[in-house]
Amino acid sequence: MNRRTLSVAASALSLALCRCASAPSAPAPTPEPVTPADLVASIAEVATGRNAAMAEAGLILKRIEFRLAVGSEVRGGGSIEILLLDAEAARSSETSFVQELTLEIPATGRRAAVARPLVPGVREFVDTAMNTARDLARAATDAGLPQRLKSVELTAKITRSKKYGAGIKATIPAWIKPSIGVEAGMSHQDDNTIRMVFEEKPLTSP
Repeated sequence: MNRRTLSVAASALSLALCRCASAPSAPAPTPEPVTPADLVASIAEVATGRNAAMAEAGLILKRIEFRLAVGSEVRGGGSIEILLLDAEAARSSETSFVQELTLEIPATGRRAAVARPLVPGVREFVDTAMNTARDLARAATDAGLPQRLKSVELTAKITRSKKYGAGIKATIPAWIKPSIGVEAGMSHQDDNTIRMVFEEKPLTSP
C-alpha cells in the first residue's frame, strides 16, 4: 500500500468517526404513565394481603388516604387520567386537578378474585410502610409506656421512580405520628401524598 492510499484511508476513517460523533443520540424513551386507578388498586391488593401480618404488633392498617395530582393525556385516540409524578408529566398534561379519596382496608385479608399487574414500586412501598409502623409499635411496647399505642399515622410522598421506569418511588416517612389518644385529622396537604392510618387491633371476643 503506497503513501497516497494510506492518506485516503485515513481521511475516510476520520470522516466516519466525525459522523459517528456528531450523530444525535437517540432520545430516552418516555416512561409509561401511572394511572390513579392502577396505583390505588395495586396498593389495596398488597396492603390487604399484608394486613394479617400486622396483627402481631397489635396494629392493623385501617385506611389509606390519597391526595393525588392528576392530569389527562391523549393515548390511543382517547383521553386517560394519569398521575403527575414529575415536571415532564405536568407539562404534557392537558388539564390538571387534585384527586382525594379514602380506601378502607378489611382486616380479614380478603383479596381480589382476579389479581391485576402491580404498579412497580408499590410492593416495596407497602412493605416499608408496614415495617415502619410495626417497629414503632414494638418500640413503644419495649419502652414500657403506661399508655397503650392507639394508632400510627404515616404519610409518604410519591414521585416518579428512576429505577422502575413505569413505577413510583415513595419517601417514607415523609411524616409520622404515633397516637395514644384520639387521632387527629389529616393535616398535611401536599400533593401526591399517601397517608396510612394503623389502629389498635380490636380485641377478640372470648
